[in-house]
Formats: sequence, C-alpha cells, structure tokens
Amino acid sequence: MTPEEPELVGRGAECAAIRSTLAATGVVTSALLLTGDAGIGKTALWEWAVAQYAADGSRVLLSRASAAEARLPWVGMTDLLRTIPESVLAALPDPQQGALRAVSLQSGGADTFDERTVGTAFLSTLQALAESAPVLLAVDDLPYIDAASASALVFALRRVDGRHPVRLLATARGHDLPQQLVPGLPADRVDVMAVGPLSVGALFELLQNRMGIRLARPLLLRVHDTSGGNPLYALELARALDRLEIKPQAGSPLPVPTSLNALVDARVRDLDGDVREIVAATSAAWRFTGTPADVDAIDRAVRAGLVVLDEPAGTGPRIVRATHPLLGAAAYDGLTDSRRRALHARLAAAADDPVERVRHLALAAAAPSAEIAAALDAGAVAALAAGVPDVAVELAQLSLEHTVEAAPRLARLDRLADARFRAGDSTGAWQAQSTAMDLTRAAPERARRRIRLAEIVTEVTSWADAERELERAVLEAEGDPVVLAEALLTLAAVTDDISLADSSAQRAVALLDSLAEPDPVILSGALAQAAGARFRAGRGLDHEMFARAIDIERRHPHRRLSDRADASYAALLKYADDLDRAEAMLTELLEEARAIGDLSSIAYSLAHLVHVAVWRGQLAQGRAYADEHVQVAAQGELGGQGAQARCNLGLAMAYQGQLDQATAVLEDVAQSPRASVWMRHRALATLGFVELSRGDPAAAADHLDQWHQALTAMHFGEPGYSRSHLDYLCALVGAGRIDEAEAFCEELEEQAQRSGRQSAASVALTGRAMIDAAAGRVDAAQRAIAAALEWYATSPLRFDRARTLLVA
Repeated sequence: MTPEEPELVGRGAECAAIRSTLAATGVVTSALLLTGDAGIGKTALWEWAVAQYAADGSRVLLSRASAAEARLPWVGMTDLLRTIPESVLAALPDPQQGALRAVSLQSGGADTFDERTVGTAFLSTLQALAESAPVLLAVDDLPYIDAASASALVFALRRVDGRHPVRLLATARGHDLPQQLVPGLPADRVDVMAVGPLSVGALFELLQNRMGIRLARPLLLRVHDTSGGNPLYALELARALDRLEIKPQAGSPLPVPTSLNALVDARVRDLDGDVREIVAATSAAWRFTGTPADVDAIDRAVRAGLVVLDEPAGTGPRIVRATHPLLGAAAYDGLTDSRRRALHARLAAAADDPVERVRHLALAAAAPSAEIAAALDAGAVAALAAGVPDVAVELAQLSLEHTVEAAPRLARLDRLADARFRAGDSTGAWQAQSTAMDLTRAAPERARRRIRLAEIVTEVTSWADAERELERAVLEAEGDPVVLAEALLTLAAVTDDISLADSSAQRAVALLDSLAEPDPVILSGALAQAAGARFRAGRGLDHEMFARAIDIERRHPHRRLSDRADASYAALLKYADDLDRAEAMLTELLEEARAIGDLSSIAYSLAHLVHVAVWRGQLAQGRAYADEHVQVAAQGELGGQGAQARCNLGLAMAYQGQLDQATAVLEDVAQSPRASVWMRHRALATLGFVELSRGDPAAAADHLDQWHQALTAMHFGEPGYSRSHLDYLCALVGAGRIDEAEAFCEELEEQAQRSGRQSAASVALTGRAMIDAAAGRVDAAQRAIAAALEWYATSPLRFDRARTLLVA
C-alpha cells in the first residue's frame, strides 16, 4: 500500500495505522479488527483499506455479514469464494473441490461433505493463493458471519502459511468484539483498532463534501456535541435540520430528534411506500436480491443513499443491502402489520431457498396454519442437521406459533429445547423442555422427557438436581424397558456414586440385551456408559466395548457430540495415561464442535484438553484452553461447565505459579452450590497443590483430606481419574503424618494393581521413596525413586516426571 493513496476525511491517523499493519513485513498470519459504535465509520475505513489492498495487486476475499445472514449456513464462505480463480479450485483434491463448490452453490451434493472438509479445502485455497501474492480476508461485521463459515475461517487462519502473508481485516461493534476469532491466532498477532469520533474540522469537511452543507461554527459545534462526532449521527442531524428548515434558537437544544434511532426513524418515515419496502426487505430477508418489478424503487433507494448494490464477481444475482443496518431495521419496524405480512408473502414467492420460503410464509400468515407448521418442522430438522441451530430455534419457535392442537405441541417443544440447547441457550432449553414435560401425562413418555430435562439441568443448575430428576425418571419408566434403560444410563452418567453408576449401567445393558431389536442409539449409549462406569470403578478400560459402541454410533448417528461414545472414550484415554490418542481425538472433536457451533461440546473438549496440556507440561497451552473454556461456558450459560471451567482455570493458574489468583478461583468453586460434589472436591484437591507450592504441607493436607474422603465416599477405584495422589503423599509426609502416608500408599498400590494404571504405581513408588527417606532408609528410597523414574522416562506426563526428579 503506497503512501500516495487518498485517505478518508478526518481519518488520516487511522488510515496510516491500517496501512502500516497490513503492510507489515513477514509472512505470518495476522488480524486487524476495527471496532467502535454503530455509525462511527468502521465500514468506511474497511472499504478504503480493501480498495487500496486490491490496487496493489493483492488478492482480496471479502464478505459483508448481517444479522439476518448469520442464521443462514455458508453465506460468508460463499462470499469469500466469489473471486477465487477457477484454476485454483480445479487444482484441489476432489473431496475438497466438491465441498467448496457445494457450499458456494456451484453444484449440488450438499450431503457429500462435512465442516472439517470445508475448513481443510479453504486452507488449501488460501495457501495456493498466498504462493503468488499477499491475501486479504476482509469481513465486515464479523460477529454476524454465520457459524459454519466462521469455523472454517478460523480453522484455516490458524494453519495457513505460504510465501506471502495472509491478513484478516474485520469490523465489529465495540461490544460485539468476536471472541470466537481471537483464540484462532496468538494474541500478539491480533490488533484491535478502536475507531473514534471525528473532529469538528473533519465533520465540517464531511458535511460539505457529502451534502454540500456549510454550517456556521456555532451550529457545527452543536451538531458535533449532539452527535458525539459520530459521522452517521451527524449526517442524520444535518439532514433533519435541512429537511425541517428550522433555524435553531441560541442556547436551545437542537429542535430535531437527538437519538440516532429517532433520526433514522424520521428519515425512513418520509420515504415513498415502495422505497421504504425495499429498505425494509434488506432487514426482513436473509439475502435480498429484488425482482424485476423492484428495479425502479431500488434505483431511487440507491440515489437516496439508503441502499447499495453488491455486484457478484461471476454469475449470480446482485445483493441489495441497506447502507446501514439501522436503516433496514427502522424501515421494517415502521411497516404496519398488514404491510409487513404482505412483504413477507412477496419475499416467500421470490425465495429460492425452501427454508427461507417457509419462514416468510409463516411470518406472512394472519392465522395459525398446520401446513406451515409442518413445513417449519422440516426446516428446523434440516437446520439442526446442517449445524445451524440458530436457524432451527427461529423455525421451531415459528412452528409453535402456528400450532393449535395439543398433540403436536409436545414434539415441537422438544425440538425447540434441543435447538436452543445446541445454540447455547441452556436456560431457554430448560424452559421449553420443562413445559413439554409438564404437559405430558403418560408415565413412560413423561420419563423420557424428564431424562432430556436432566441432561439440560446439568448445564443450567447442578448435577445433583439432574440426579434427582433421573431418580424420578427411573420410577416413572418402570414397565417400559427401553425408557428405563435410557434413564438408568443417564443416571450412570451424572451420579457421583460410582457404585450406583456401575450397577445402573450394567442393569441398562441387561435390559437392552433382553430385547430382540434394541434401539441402536440407546444400545451404543449403554455400552459407553457401562464401559465408563467399569473404568471409574477401577476395573480397567474396556477398549472392545467402546469400539462396539463407537461402531454402532457411526452407523446410526444421533447424539450430541459430547454425548457420543468416542467423546467418552477420548476422555477416559486421558485418565488411562494415553495422552497422545486422547489429545488427537479431543482435538478432532473440538474442530467438529466448532464447525457446527455446538457450545456444550466445545466446552466438553476444552475441559479435557486443559488437563492433557498441563500434564504434558505445556502450561501456556493449558491456560489458553482454560481461558477459552470459561468464555464458552459463560457464552452458552452452561452452569455445570461453568464450575468445571473455573476449576480448570484455577488448575492452570496454579501450575503457572499464580497462586493467589488460583486460590480465589478455586475457593469460589469449592463453595459454589451449583458445582457438583466431585467438582467441589477437585477444587479442594487443587487448593492442596497450591498450599504445597507455598511450602505449607499441613494446610495442603487439610484440603486433600477432604478430597480423599470424597473419593472414598464415591467408591472411586480408578486412580487415574483424579491425579492428586502425589500431592497427598507429599503433604502427609511433609506434615509428619507418616502412618497415614503409609496407609494411603498401600491403598494406591492396590488400586494400581487392580486397574493396571502404571502412573499410579509410579506415584506409589515415589510415596514409598519419601516415606523411606523420612525414616532414614536412604538406599530403599533411592531404589524406589529410580523405579518410578524408569516409567516416567517414556511417559508423556512430563510435569509429574519433573516433580519426581525433584523428589529424587
């Protein structure tokens, strides 16, 4: 970008900063986010930068997002792919090429690809482009890019390399700063530029250049003060002053509406009816293209500065969009109910997408329609299958509004609950599922809905509440072996009592085995739960049972990602010391969850990846996972995950040596009534580690005593499931409680032998070494610690190896 390029009025400093950032040397991927209030000028700066970057011969891929389009899958990716040369696409492997052509509507075959294939294909495309020239990914209103496209974009940005740099330039309102993108790149490669107000002089020049208005300085100052230097606000004020032909009185407030929304409302209120409808359609439609009958009204809207036309790079219709989202929203809100329904009827007739068509039909109807409700049901199911739960939520809500009869209402409430849960609205899911359950009279069906409610309750309130719901579901399901098996399985998943979990899972498997043709979805869940309960009880990891469950699920996909057998297996591999396979599976699960926007499954993956990273000694990576886990849990109102996220954050802080911060976080979890019993005692165990790090073994032992008591009460037999055994032995020996250390060492040795857990056997050897050393048996201590280190020499548990070396 050359210094001779023209700059925007009053934005010399911002233009220079953008030029400097985008022209930085080096080939690493970086991002620049322009943030600020609505109307402050972010998009103008973005458009200026895009034009200058393209003029330099760089490759620019751009997308303009909107709130309506955020619910339509792959719209952002379609925009980004518009200007990619055919030769680049043709050079991709067939699966990747097919995926990109499908999402950009160049071909059919929407069922032949998954989200990871799209991300990989987009990565390959960027790398090919970056071999010949710098690449700029330009996204206006980044928070509104659809979830599927955002996931593919983040996937590619984290991995792309080439001979030339790839840059991201995006805009976002200050309060909408897109957290989902920031973790995609290291913090030092993401710059955030806050776009501030214009100066008085710049505002004078803007009004003169844009509107031919030269305000006297006193009036100019009052416009500047009222608008706060916001360009859009100032332009609307000036238009209002000019339109109303009012000469303000000295010392009086400006006699025009002084809020931006009011000014915009006043502007669209004076529009011709057909022009106002064009502006309103940009807000009502996911993507408004207009019809031949709209040409004249669109031209007048363009001349009035209300809409602009985005011409396609190749074939395809031009997109009509409002010059600012506020204009579209104000025009739509200003329509009467009848005019609004008429608009949606017209948009339905012109829509090519069947989901958007039925959405418009629903909004156009003056009375409930069973036919429309059924079509909305099909659209909601398709949206969930496509990984766009936000669309499914809207369609499911509309379907309920068109439902009169009681019978279909229950199934639609179930679907709404599922869509809300997948979209991250756990509280809304709980409300919908509770309503459906309360309306259900038959006991087995009521039990089935209570089971689903319990799964949601784990995220909204607590695992203890979920366990109480499931105990009631078990009683309600008596007489129906399928529903009873499902209730028992879910109870096994949430209870803190390992013996109860083991017996419940085994009973569920027996019930299903008694059926001639058990439901494969329930059977796979039973096998996974039974194998998990067996593992926690200390009887080893049954790889064959998990393999069977995973195979069934792959042939009969149904469950939420984090409920699947492969997700459970990945977590247990972590506890079974196989960090390599666990990390590979959890990372794959995380990418899959990101691709479909499943916040609960994203949180599940992150929760386990925190442990993998810190156990490996990768403390910065563990902290990054923990920080994101906290953000995702808060974003999705995931109450159960929220406690686990804070517990993991405290763990990562403690491992990094941030002891005071860790203590504050962990004490909050330990005292939280919403945290499960297990999570509260895991927080206490980590507080024990913190006190050991402070050199206070007695205080550490006080915390870890409670942890050990909890493990005993819960009948835990698998030592790999909770790795505070070394902390407890260090605390007991350090506090002089040698006899208790000896007894705990024997308990750990028995568990290690029964479960086959070598990490626990090595911790027991380290404990023996400390006990022997305290008694003056130095030779025995050296033999024991040497044996422990022999196993750690090839173990991925690098942090524990380092601690064992310190003991040695």
